[in-house]
Amino acid sequence: MEDKIKIFKALGDETRINILHLINKKSMCAKGIARELSISESAVSQQIKVLKDANLVIGYKIGYHIVYDLNIEQLESINILIDYIVNDDNNIKTKENIYEKCNKICKHAKCINNKNLKEENIMRICFPVKNNEGVKSVPYGHFGTAPTFVICDLEKDEVTNVGNGDLGHEHGKCQPIKALSGEVVDAVVVGGIGAGAISKLNSMGIKVYKAIEGDIEANLEALKKGELKEFSSTHTCNHDGCSH
Repeated sequence: MEDKIKIFKALGDETRINILHLINKKSMCAKGIARELSISESAVSQQIKVLKDANLVIGYKIGYHIVYDLNIEQLESINILIDYIVNDDNNIKTKENIYEKCNKICKHAKCINNKNLKEENIMRICFPVKNNEGVKSVPYGHFGTAPTFVICDLEKDEVTNVGNGDLGHEHGKCQPIKALSGEVVDAVVVGGIGAGAISKLNSMGIKVYKAIEGDIEANLEALKKGELKEFSSTHTCNHDGCSH
């Protein structure tokens, strides 16, 4: 019960509610949040501390920055308590706020609206796979359930892999930044992916492409030639029973 009380206390502040609204739309660093909400970065840090104590936000270190994401499972867990109190099917409902203002002074460029960013070269590409066989691996059919990710760094001519840090998440609640375990990439090439994951990745400036038949090597060649189709944010994934 104590953890639920912490959640209610954390939600009892308008600024903290606005922070949750914001990072639900796109993962952001403290500087980006401060810019969007027109408050000081120190004020954001204080509010983030309260939200983290209540386990409502998750922080991931990407480079020199901590990027925050909404812990949806924790937020939704209080629905059960509310249902118990009022004895009906009411759920928490929040207004949707869409933030599209570019945070031009943020040093961590990928936490701001990528519509306002200059086109960048795609140098680090992530391929969700079932088995790690390097560039001979076959791109997996769905991002969220891929056991591991092969990352190709074209600039360094390196191929590495990292495990899915969000494997086993509840259906429809994929947290792609957590899944990537803090790895910074420019693009993801995959067979299928849900709209929510696409939106989260796009908000970090990460493009998402539909994989073609063949291995990673074939897909890299197609990407270089501009032959891969980019997923739209409204894409619905129906691969292998997935229906996002």
